Amino acid sequence: MPDSEGTTRRQILELLKRKGDMTAGQLAGEIGITSMGVRQHLSSLERDDLVETRVVRQDRGRPAHYFGLTDAAERLFPVRYGQLAVELLEQIAETDGPEKVDNLFALRTERLEKEYKLQMAGQPLPEQVRVLAEIRDREGYMAESNADGDEYILVEHHCPIYEIARRFPRVCQYEQELFERTLDAGVRRDEHKIAGDDRCRYLVRKQD
Repeated sequence: MPDSEGTTRRQILELLKRKGDMTAGQLAGEIGITSMGVRQHLSSLERDDLVETRVVRQDRGRPAHYFGLTDAAERLFPVRYGQLAVELLEQIAETDGPEKVDNLFALRTERLEKEYKLQMAGQPLPEQVRVLAEIRDREGYMAESNADGDEYILVEHHCPIYEIARRFPRVCQYEQELFERTLDAGVRRDEHKIAGDDRCRYLVRKQD
C-alpha cells in the first residue's frame, strides 16, 4: 500500500489504542482528514479484522457508530511478555534453585509431547514432520518442513521464546528433545538462532 495510506491506518489504530472507541468524525478531527477518508480506511481495517463497530443508540437522531480495536489489532502493539517470563524464571531460580526452572521446562516438554502426539497419531514419519511444522507455525514459530533424501527438515524462522532461550539456553535442549520424543526419530539441530543464525533448523532421520 502507499506509505500515506499505511501511515493513516497506523494513526487510526494508535488513536483507538490511546483513546478507546471513537466515531469516524472524531478520528477525522484528530487526524485532519475528511470523515469520508477515515471511513474508507476503517472499512479496510474492518476487512482485515483489525477494527470492529459498536452501535450506540442516542436519545435523538440516528445511532452513533463507534469503532474500536479487535484482539487481532491489540497484538500489533509491542508487548513484553518475554521479558516478564524471563524475570519470573530468574526469580524462581534465585528462590528455589536452577533445578526448579529445569523442572518447569521438563513439565512443558511432557505436556507439549502429549498434545502434539494426539494430532499425528498413526501417521508415517514424513506426515508427522509436516503436521509438526503446521503445529509450530500456528504457535508462532513461522515453521515449514521439507524432505532432503532420507532426511526431513524442520525450519523455524521465528522464536516466540527467544528472550527466554537467551537467558536459559537449556530450553533449546528441551525443544530438541520434544521433537525427538514426539517423532520417535533422531533429531539434530544444525542452525540455531541464539548461536547467531537467522533461524533454527532441525534434521530429522528415522531411527534404525
